[in-house]
Parts: sequence; C-alpha cells; structure tokens
Amino acid sequence: MKKNKKGQAAIEYILTTAALFIAFVLFYKYYTWIVPRQFEQGAKVILTVYELEK
Repeated sequence: MKKNKKGQAAIEYILTTAALFIAFVLFYKYYTWIVPRQFEQGAKVILTVYELEK
C-alpha cells in the first residue's frame, strides 16, 4: 500500500514541477514581448513631448 502512495507523490511532484516550469516559461516569453513594447511606447511619448517643446 505504501508503494502506491510513494509513486503517486512522485508523479504529483513531477507534474507540479512541469506545470511551474511551463508557467515560468510562458511568463518569461510574455514579459520579453511586452517590455520592449512598453519602452517603445514610452519613447514615442517622450519624443512627441520633446518635439512639441522645441
């Protein structure tokens, strides 16, 4: 009976680790996509304001 619980716990740890790894990779890809866009939008605002003040 204990072997089944050890096996089940091992499977649960593996699945949890895989899910967390996938979540980390997805967040990393999302942030590497969104951060440059935010900088680009901010740069456009700054340059627009700078051009208006000239």
